[in-house]
Order: sequence, then C-alpha cells, then structure tokens
Amino acid sequence: MQLDDEHVPLRSGAVHYWRLPVESWRPALEQIRSLHLPMVESYVPWSVHEVAPGEFDFGERDRRKDLGAFLDLAEELGLRVFLRPGPHINAELTHFGIPPRVLEDPECQAKSPRGNPVLLYFPPRMFPVPSYASEAYLEEVGGWMKAVGRVVGPRIWPDGPVVLLQVDNEGGFFFRNGPFCQDYHDDALGLWHSFLAERYGDLESVARAHGAEYTGWAEVSAPTVFDGSEGPGALARQLDWAAFHEALLSGAIGRIRKRMEHAGLRAPTVHNVSLGDGGLPVSVPSLAREVDLVGLDYYHPAHEMQTVKRRTLYLAGTCATPYAPELGVGAPPWFTPLSHHDSLTTALTALAYGVRGFNLYMAVDRDRWYGAPIDADGRPRNEASDWRRLLHALEQMRFHELERRAEVALVWPREYARLARACHLLGAMSPATLEALGGTPIDACRSDRLGFDEPIQLAWWELLERMAEALTAANVPYVYVDSEAPAARLASRRVVFAPAFELASAERWERLLELAERVHVVYGPHLPSLDETLRPRVFDRPGGAPPTRVTHEMAHALVHDWVDRFDLERPYAALPPVDTSVHRRGDEDVALFVLNPGSPLTAEITLPGPTLAEDVLTEERFEGEERLQVPMAARQTRLLKLDIRKRRPRARAPR
Repeated sequence: MQLDDEHVPLRSGAVHYWRLPVESWRPALEQIRSLHLPMVESYVPWSVHEVAPGEFDFGERDRRKDLGAFLDLAEELGLRVFLRPGPHINAELTHFGIPPRVLEDPECQAKSPRGNPVLLYFPPRMFPVPSYASEAYLEEVGGWMKAVGRVVGPRIWPDGPVVLLQVDNEGGFFFRNGPFCQDYHDDALGLWHSFLAERYGDLESVARAHGAEYTGWAEVSAPTVFDGSEGPGALARQLDWAAFHEALLSGAIGRIRKRMEHAGLRAPTVHNVSLGDGGLPVSVPSLAREVDLVGLDYYHPAHEMQTVKRRTLYLAGTCATPYAPELGVGAPPWFTPLSHHDSLTTALTALAYGVRGFNLYMAVDRDRWYGAPIDADGRPRNEASDWRRLLHALEQMRFHELERRAEVALVWPREYARLARACHLLGAMSPATLEALGGTPIDACRSDRLGFDEPIQLAWWELLERMAEALTAANVPYVYVDSEAPAARLASRRVVFAPAFELASAERWERLLELAERVHVVYGPHLPSLDETLRPRVFDRPGGAPPTRVTHEMAHALVHDWVDRFDLERPYAALPPVDTSVHRRGDEDVALFVLNPGSPLTAEITLPGPTLAEDVLTEERFEGEERLQVPMAARQTRLLKLDIRKRRPRARAPR
C-alpha cells in the first residue's frame, strides 16, 4: 500500500478493542508491532455501539467502546489501521453484529420462495438475515455509517492512521446461499426484472429466451425450484437467476460503499469472500469493480493443502493483488478444530502460491476464539515465536515485492460455475457449504445431460482438475483466471486453456478470439453453438484451431508439448507429490517454498546452480550443487531463503 512516499506491506493483525479491557490495548498493540506487522485490524460492531435506535456509545458510557481512543493509541505506536465497520461483521457475535431491531423488521428481511424470513442456523443463536436488496435495510446501514464516520472520518489517512476500510463482510447471502434459498424480497424481485431488461433489452426478448408468453413484468417470476431439464427456455431462466444473484450481491456492496463515502469514510476499500468461494453466488471480478481490493478468507486444516493451492491460484490469477483479509490463526470453538500447525501450514501454502498481503485473524485473543498467538492481556504465547520469525523473514525479503511467475493460465468459466450452482440438489446445504466442509462445488450436482453431450455442470470442473494435475506433474507453474477478470490477466501468459462446451458466454469467447492473436489458446472439447442465454450463435475458432478433447492421457501430452514448443519454465523441479514454488525479484530467486501434502519423505529438488537454502522457521540449512535434499514432514510447507552462488544457463527440467 502506497502512502505518500512510504510503501507499507499489506499485513495486519486483528484486535477487537471492545472485547478487551482498555488496559490491555497498549500491550496488545505493542505485541502486534513486535510481530513485525505494520497494521492493526478491527471490526466496528454496529450492535455493540448502538444503545438505542439512532443513539450510539463510542466511549461516552463504556470505555471499551472508545473507538477514537483506540485509533489514537494505534497512531501513537506507529501502527496503521484497517477497519471493518460492516454492517455485517460475523465476528462470532450474536446476530453477526447487526442490531436485533433491524433483523426483526420485516421490510429488512430476506425472503424465501414462500415469502417467509430466511433464517440462519448459526451459533450461538439463529436469526433472520437481512436482504441485500432491501431499501429499508440499506437506509438503516446509511445511518450506521454516518455514526461511524463522525468518529473515523477525521482519523483517515493522512489525518490519522486509518488506511483501509472493508465494505460489509463475507458477502455470500449470510451462508444461506443455496440456489433457491433467497432472495424473494419485493425489492429483490424488482431488481430481478431490471437485470433481465438490461441483459436482454426488452420484455419480448426475455419471453423468447425463456420460452414463455410474458405480457408484463409481473409475470416474469423468479425460479423457486430447478426446472432446467424441461427445455432450453427453462434452463436459460435458471442461468439468468444464477447470474442475477452475483449481480445483486456486487451491486449491494457498491451501494454500501457509496453510503460509507457519503458518511466521510473515504479510503481504499476491500471485501472478503468466505470459504467455499468456488460454489458461492459471488463473482470476484464483479466485486472488484465495486471495491479496490477483493480477497479470500483462509481457515483450513493442514490436510487441505490442495484446496488452499487451488483457491490461491484462482486468487493470484484473477486479482492483481492476491490478498487474504482473514488468514486464520485459530478458530471459533464451533468451527472445525484447527491447531497451530494447521494455521501455519495454511499461511505458508497460501504465500507459496501467490498471496501477497494478509490479515492475521485473530492475532490477539478474545471471547469465542482459541489459538491466537497473543493472549487477551497482551502477552505472547509460545506460538507467537513462529509467527514472529515468519513475519520478520517476509519483512527482510520484502516479500510483497516478489513475483511468482506463471506462463500458463486455466480459464475458470463463470457460466459453467453458474450452471453447477443451478443444478445443486441439497437446497440449504449449498455448493459453498459442501466445499467449505472439504468437498468441491460440484458435489451433489445433478448429473443429467440437460440436452448436451455430457453434463457440463460436472465436466468443466473435472476438465480443469485434469489439466491442473498434468501441469503439477510436469512442474509447470500455472494459475486460474476467472473468465470475467480483466483481459490483462490472460494477456501476460504464453498458454491459455479454456474449457468449452456447447454453450459459452459470447463475451468470454470474443476475449479468447482476441487473445489467440498473441497467445497460444487451447479450448475444448467443443466449439460452442449457443450463447449463455442458450440462443444460437456462430462461434469462430480461436487461432483457427479445432477444439481439443482432453482425456487424462491427452492432458499430460498437451502439457509436455507446451513445454517443448514454448520452452516453458519449470523451476526447481521436484518429483510429485512434492511441489515447489519460487518467488523472484527480477532475475534473482529469493524464496523457495517446498510443499509436501502427503507422508514424510525427502524432497530432491533440481537447482539452477550451487545453492545454499535456509528454512526461515527452523533455521535449518541445506546446500547442493545440482540437487537439494530437503527432509519433509507429513503435510508440511517450508519457506527457504535462497543464496544461489552461481547460476547455470537455464535448461529444461527432466521429464
């Protein structure tokens, strides 16, 4: 983050001021600084500060709520501040930090297909969730932001320490994000009609696409069950509903941001996407048009290293600044149990595959949490030493300036992700929930073909997995790029692989055609003939090449062909299942991550020259001329600081 002439790494630690005795603020913040973190992060909870409708306590009654004093102390200690005023904050608070009076207002509540309030079953108490479309809810949010603005506005950089603001939190419809859970609020249905009008142009075109006879917008109902097997019109309506969910959410984030700005909260903004992002009704590129920075939250046991890899490669491929607003250190007591090893392994693995900035959540302990490296009195626990060594190493390396290069991109087609969500069978146990529990977004999808050669809702994911497996086996670095990401995210690659079936987004295809003029594009197994609204369309061949049907064997052959034809880099090759990831400054190799997702072994790594490597956590040193032997525990990620004595001319790694 650039602040005048100062470049501040985007690294912070979470401290919840209202949950700590005021006497603990200073030692807690001093420990944040001692961890080599330049920033402190905190939520600002609406329900904690509101004592009556429109009446707020910011320290006038309870000193623990004196947000201004907390910010002033952070500034005194030389810390920048990342604030998250919600309105939704979760933070394991009852009602997720939203006042009960707001949640109990029928005008603010999200609605189910039957018009009932949508209830969230979440500890410690279930509650009705608000509607992101509700004008009444957004009006209440505006009032809250004005209250925050009176305290925080005068303390925003350069007048104060606040340099980053989060807009809302984990926008995924409050974890009730099955395809037909919500939102059927009257304001949401009005936005649904506006979305269709913009998508198709007029009511007549919508009627043709849906295979219906609409005489007025009131007849254009929203789907409440999956009926896509009844024909192209019914399936087009399902895909429209899935796309509308993304537009509704990103539009709401933009409207909340504007209310923040109107209240004097003007600073760079961020939004965080929760676990299960692959199955959420959320478009990261759409969110990125509403805020300055979009990141993913990370809470994973060590055995989910492959999931962390996949999520991070998507983030690194899709976003210019891969960021983790919540890099979990510990967890709430009702979450999957996470150990210090789990948190540290997840952090190292996310850094290995491209995360450049992060917020340690929680850095300081509080109620309804365990595992923080600093206790609630501001005293370091034993675990703090590992975090201190890691953060000090990142600071010394200037890790935020390093680059992980990937010459190959796998396109993540948003229209197929929408189809998978529409085909989900378990209702409230949504695709995002299943993924967060260790599955994939296509688990529990219907498997019928819906009139296509194969079930696209399953095949796109399996095809990307096949290509990722082949690239990993060949030691070729790659990323995933969302099909709606800016074109520049693909233009910098040398090879792009794009899943393609009978239907495809016309906009995505136009991008591929333009890209194929300067990048090698491979697509398949079909040349599409229908656009994403299932209307017939002529699709040209990118680069004039025919589609490729990629079997398991074909995937490996394709990758080796790319390596030979385009001289792709395969730095620090190691035999699977060990993976490596190098981070560079210009032509200098600075950091090497070695990742072992399985049983204990000794990794044998091919070197570019005589190399000395030091593990930044254990201080073990490894040296080799042509190969490096590195012992690896089970489910371990090492970060090695490199000293290459003499670089040999680059050669391809052995197959």
